[in-house]
Amino acid sequence: MSAVMVEPAREQWRGLEPEGRGHELLIRWGMHRRGGERVKSPVASMGWSEQLDPCHEDEPPFVVQIDDILRGLFASGYEASVQIAKIFYLEHPKYAVWQIAPKVYKTEGFVRLTLRGICALVEERVTE
Repeated sequence: MSAVMVEPAREQWRGLEPEGRGHELLIRWGMHRRGGERVKSPVASMGWSEQLDPCHEDEPPFVVQIDDILRGLFASGYEASVQIAKIFYLEHPKYAVWQIAPKVYKTEGFVRLTLRGICALVEERVTE
């Protein structure tokens, strides 16, 4: 019975999924940073004080641009937003948006809007 009660609550968030060019770039960024195309991920740990790996010749420039955007958000005090993006894109498609919310102690709406905001920021600032 409780599963039936939870499902209609998720319907209210339909249409607030991450989307657009920023979302596509972040998915591709996640492939590089998960280690799918590289051996070591410079964003695998939560600390951003570590040195980034040098760019590889075959690495698209947008990957480093997204690293810089997330580093700037983290330095500005938006640690939760960076953590949400890392869980969603570095562990994608392991977790759905509703599964991330309890991990970061935020509401599902906050997680969805944060992801959409980061996608918009990436779309605005990344030149490909």
